[in-house]
Amino acid sequence: MRTPLVVGILKETKGWEHRAPLVPSDVEWLNDRGVKVEVERSARRVFNDREYKKNGAVIVDRVKSASLLVGIKEPRVHDLHAGKVYMVFSHTAKGQAHNMPLLKTCLKKKITLIDYEKIVDLYGARLVYFGRFAGVCGMVDSLHYLGKKLEWKNIDNPFSLIRPAYKYDSLQEIKKVLSKIGQLIHRKGLDTELSPFIIGITGHGNVSRGVQELLESLKPVEIHPTNMLAFVRHQKKQGRRLYKIVFLREEKFRSKDGRGFYFEDYLRHPKKFESNMDVYLPYLNILVHTAYWDNRYPRLVTEKMINTLSKKKPFRLEFIGDLSCDVKGSIEITHKTTTRERPVYTYDPRAKKFVEGYKSEGVTVLAVDNLPAELPKDASDHFSGLIRDYVYQIAVHGAKDITRHMAIPAEIRDAVITQGGRLTKNSSYLGKYISAFGVVSTCCGVL
Repeated sequence: MRTPLVVGILKETKGWEHRAPLVPSDVEWLNDRGVKVEVERSARRVFNDREYKKNGAVIVDRVKSASLLVGIKEPRVHDLHAGKVYMVFSHTAKGQAHNMPLLKTCLKKKITLIDYEKIVDLYGARLVYFGRFAGVCGMVDSLHYLGKKLEWKNIDNPFSLIRPAYKYDSLQEIKKVLSKIGQLIHRKGLDTELSPFIIGITGHGNVSRGVQELLESLKPVEIHPTNMLAFVRHQKKQGRRLYKIVFLREEKFRSKDGRGFYFEDYLRHPKKFESNMDVYLPYLNILVHTAYWDNRYPRLVTEKMINTLSKKKPFRLEFIGDLSCDVKGSIEITHKTTTRERPVYTYDPRAKKFVEGYKSEGVTVLAVDNLPAELPKDASDHFSGLIRDYVYQIAVHGAKDITRHMAIPAEIRDAVITQGGRLTKNSSYLGKYISAFGVVSTCCGVL
């Protein structure tokens, strides 16, 4: 029988990352089942070292006995331990150029790399994610900065009473505040210039669900996109409610030849389709984008679209919360990602230029690429619950040869990127990206 692996919780080194992969109560849970845990000392982690020690962890400056190392963001290359098992968001699965040196070093040091992003079910849905909190924080921040922009334009609104997500202690506190905002809107109504106030949402995954969970505190009325134009015509003065629209694929895109939208055809021939959002954008106050995109597919909102629509009336779109953060991607005016310190910029279609902040005419964009870190405690609690059993399964079986160990859940075996100095079969496609960094051929074999 193999000896259980000691688990190590890594110190995060990127940006303002305060989250933890495992919370103290789950460290205690692992201890109770015979799995020892080391925790690298950290002053920035949302749970302090004393809490981990109280729950049975050994606090160290740098992992010593631990062989299964868990973290959030990818570690620095010079911090990597040879021969260990890492569970992190490595940001290598798409061949990201900036992290190919990390992948190269994992091969050289015979590290077993498990990427949370690749832990999926039979249908490809992710099982380990922070998406819910990206949606929650992105919606809060979007409402806050929209409120500040409207305030700058001398339009009275209740959204400026909302603070950015990182200024709250918990999701529960945020929901209480938004519930009060909803009651205020119901009692006093919104400025006629904002009415009816319509929030458009793209996507149906974890991020979208987080957005909609947060919005429930405002008690929005859902409108089907096909009914929106008729609704706007008849509800121009409806200022005591908020409205939301969740767009389906067949509403977001149309065939270029007018034959209608067929999803199977769209997947096979995406170039035959174009965005249909020009029909809806003029009537939205805010668009929250959460849908997946890559360059095979048409953009949802183009710069040309904004330039054209903004010259006509009505054009009410003030804000886009681009929670997918694809630079010049589905939302073409997302020309860069943003940070907590500088969260928004504005695209001015008249001047065709970008202006930092929200104090400008045009469409303001929020594209913060690390949103879940704004609610580190709640996000960590949620995430720890998702990975705890996987960590236990790997540790208790003493397994470093993950792909060959049938007692390990299949979704974990399939999420391994490197093992024993080689790429796994599922990750063999990364060889072409690694070769650009001069990795010798023996390191790029496939398991």
